[in-house]
Amino acid sequence: MQRRFILDGGEAYDAKTGLTWQRCSLGTRWDGEQGCVGDQEFASLDEAMGMVKELVKESGQGWRVPSGPELESIVERSCGQPVVDQAVFPDIRPNDEGAAEFWTTNPVGVAELFYYFDFMTGLADGHNRGFHLAVRLVKTGR
Repeated sequence: MQRRFILDGGEAYDAKTGLTWQRCSLGTRWDGEQGCVGDQEFASLDEAMGMVKELVKESGQGWRVPSGPELESIVERSCGQPVVDQAVFPDIRPNDEGAAEFWTTNPVGVAELFYYFDFMTGLADGHNRGFHLAVRLVKTGR
């Protein structure tokens, strides 16, 4: 049994980092019986930022697209594949290419690329902001 995350419905508070994560990817929602339901959104970084802005307007909460270090903090290679605790984040599944890529807000060098993490391998790489990837939202505190 994991003790790092305090689960509260669709949110997971990380006692190690002080961050709260949405347990379901953008586009899906927490259903206490089935876990995450709905269709996962795959968005460009700009689209993802726009969706988050609307969500914050509606909910009044401080959700955002995570930074690279924040997203990397939930990678747990000891979990196998995917490299996250599926009891906490149950909706991570590989796409047709076998990847589960999620955006961060950290730029990579000067090439207009932004980091993403593949939750199947735990590795980071860069894409231009027009690629359509999944998004997991985070906020500071509870």
